[in-house]
Amino acid sequence: MRIIKKTVKTIYFLLLEYWSQYLFDSTGVKNINLCCGPQIIPGYIGIDMGGDVDLRMNLKSGKLPFKSGAIETVICTSAINYFTRSRGQEIVNEVYRVLKPGGVARFSAQDLESIARRYVEKDSAFFFQKLPDGSERFEGQTLGDKFAAWFYGYVSSGFPCQYFYDYDSLAYLFKTAGFTVVEKKEYMQSRLDHIDLIDNRPDQMFYLEGIK
Repeated sequence: MRIIKKTVKTIYFLLLEYWSQYLFDSTGVKNINLCCGPQIIPGYIGIDMGGDVDLRMNLKSGKLPFKSGAIETVICTSAINYFTRSRGQEIVNEVYRVLKPGGVARFSAQDLESIARRYVEKDSAFFFQKLPDGSERFEGQTLGDKFAAWFYGYVSSGFPCQYFYDYDSLAYLFKTAGFTVVEKKEYMQSRLDHIDLIDNRPDQMFYLEGIK
């Protein structure tokens, strides 16, 4: 029975995704927000696999449903970690393809370097912090457990992380894709408007902008 329920649920979400893409009209779309979650940014089309989004799409496979050179801006906030490194490269390649010459991509990611430094420096206040509901932000009983849980699959909304980056490793994907300029940016430092609605969690993130 459990297998049947799981299969029915999978088919249901596949149908929702297909229907969303079938109805979606990409005409006039200039800015997209990949793996947007509940984040709403004026002028951006939100893409994610669930929730109240403009376009329902599971980015674990496939191509972006936009013509080459059609998009001005792509943002992706704290989401590239939830894909394997090889899929991460494919996503960055797709972002490069759909961007116009001079188009901007801004990605942020959980910072491997920052988290590792906090572990080495025994930053207990960071690793033992609580969420608003009182639960532990990081799984585990000790600081080492919490670091290991983060590194080996920190789970958000039921989906474990697949790969972690520092700035250089993510920048490598962008350079490999063909971006002419790849830069590290500070929190709220950007070429983009509405950056205050885009960036979050400066205590554990780094920010990268690439220009095609």
